[in-house]
Amino acid sequence: MPYSSRTLVGAGFLSALAACMPVIPDKTGPAANACGAAGLQGLVGQPVAQQDFSGIGAARRIMVEGSPMTMDYREDRLNVSYDRSGRITRIWCG
Repeated sequence: MPYSSRTLVGAGFLSALAACMPVIPDKTGPAANACGAAGLQGLVGQPVAQQDFSGIGAARRIMVEGSPMTMDYREDRLNVSYDRSGRITRIWCG
């Protein structure tokens, strides 16, 4: 049984839509620690003001929880999130 033109248009639309979907990077494996975040996990819970992240990662983003941030993924960027009391809550690459 031949496909109707409506079925073919729908299939073409879905194929085009799938091509526009963003590629989500693999956040496991070697790239997951490209910025050195794995070695800094012991700082979670510590005051952010007492830490020096200047020599770590090619780029750094240090922000209070809930701050807006770009969604571009850089495996070499160190991200540090802290709460309103100034304590580090999360450290990750991306």
